[in-house]
Amino acid sequence: GGKGMGGWEGGIRVPGIVRWSGVLPAGTVIDEPTSLMDIYPTVVQLAGGAVPQDRVMDGHTLVPLLQGTEQHSRHEFLFHYCGVFLHAVRWHQKDSGTIWKAHYVTPVFQPEASGACFKRGICLCFGDGVAHHDPPLLFNLSQDPSEANPLSADTEPL
Repeated sequence: GGKGMGGWEGGIRVPGIVRWSGVLPAGTVIDEPTSLMDIYPTVVQLAGGAVPQDRVMDGHTLVPLLQGTEQHSRHEFLFHYCGVFLHAVRWHQKDSGTIWKAHYVTPVFQPEASGACFKRGICLCFGDGVAHHDPPLLFNLSQDPSEANPLSADTEPL
């Protein structure tokens, strides 16, 4: 996933559509961060099976969210990689509803001569195709889902 956008929300947010007659009322909207990793444990539970217990499973079943017995995703952290390189981390702060995101690395889109991915159609995960951020770019996704305004000591009250 990423669709050439690195860890930016515009490249990783994908709507999911679920039909579950008799359980999930038509028009239900669940606005919670989940992951493709959640599909496997969800399907296993719906099929009456059990996920393996001899290994760590990063995904969580979506059944409680779909049935309305839970209101929030079980993912407190979601890590966004480009290949083997960590580019961003999303933190869904429990009991507050606030979602924070830190970008450590972002794609360089232009100018084209810089090795950027703008006209190439694919962004590199390392080297000249990325910009490293130290300190990381920090966003409050609850208030700024388009990641247009990074937070800093200058923009936030102490």
